Amino acid sequence: KYTKHTMLAAEPQQTQAKAKQRDEAKKKGEGEGEKENGMSEEDMQLHVEKFIMTEEQGKVHLQLKQELKKNGLVDVPSFCSDEEITRFCKARNFDFKKAYKMMSEAVEWRRKAKPQNLMPKMVEDQSITGKTYVAGKDKFGRPVVVMDSSCENSTDHNKKIEFLLFNLEYAKKLMEGNVDKWVLWIYLDNFSFWSAPPMKTGMETNRCLMLRYPERMGHCFLYKPPTLFGMVWKMASPLIDPRTKKKIHFMHGNFDQASQNHQKLAKLMGENWRDLVGLDAEHSKTKARGYEHKTYWKQVQKAFGEEAEDTKDNDTAASENNKEEVNKTPQTATQNGIPAPQGAAPPAPTAAAPAAPK
Repeated sequence: KYTKHTMLAAEPQQTQAKAKQRDEAKKKGEGEGEKENGMSEEDMQLHVEKFIMTEEQGKVHLQLKQELKKNGLVDVPSFCSDEEITRFCKARNFDFKKAYKMMSEAVEWRRKAKPQNLMPKMVEDQSITGKTYVAGKDKFGRPVVVMDSSCENSTDHNKKIEFLLFNLEYAKKLMEGNVDKWVLWIYLDNFSFWSAPPMKTGMETNRCLMLRYPERMGHCFLYKPPTLFGMVWKMASPLIDPRTKKKIHFMHGNFDQASQNHQKLAKLMGENWRDLVGLDAEHSKTKARGYEHKTYWKQVQKAFGEEAEDTKDNDTAASENNKEEVNKTPQTATQNGIPAPQGAAPPAPTAAAPAAPK
């Protein structure tokens, strides 16, 4: 049964109560401005919190849930939750046919790729340099995923995608309470076409972010992207959903304490944003900013309930991993249950142009 505003969540009563409070505040003319945390209620829904549906939207949600069950597509309970169905509905503006197509394809993909079954020991070789890692949480409690393609240490397409999925699943695992989204921080100041992933990997990365994990991105910060990125973004911008455009920020210029960039990031991430993303830390091709593999990986293993083993330091492990990559025969795009990308898609954030996942 749906009330005026309802989101099918783990704590529906609390969510309905919150929706009622918002409705009452709006009637009194309150709640429209910024809250103490720097965001309005509308912005919190867009960038941080779980979505609250209207009664009509709830009917589409229920219809989609019933159709998935009817067609035997709810065999991944943790994925086909009420909250997940809400995200897919929202991603397709509560158009039943479009939402069903999107989610049924995601379920079929998940059955093959099985990202929910990935464990730290399966992907550690990809993690050594810190090319992608979950740095912690911002002031809203959103996991912050840091990416830096200049620290790429692999040429294996499937392993790269598998590692991306592992990090997205890890970010999901860290979400608590009403937090529903993550932050992507993408370093592009050392971007090079030599270290950037090939088009195939970029397209599949984009498909994962947009089609497999919709409505999960709260903000995406592109740190000092090359001019080419801005040119591509300008051309593609008219075709991108306005809600998505509000989430993506191109960051150039000065970042010291008195700068506008600092003020903006402090508002959207917290005063400790510099430490969180390791902005002032040392960077090299074998070690991303702010990343210490031994310390970080023990935390990851603990989060997944995996017994910690001896981990190598960044330089030693990276050297050994590079030797293995040189002697390795390239795999096909269908190994390890990761399907090759199908159809056209915008370029990925670490490829030749920024992605625009919802």
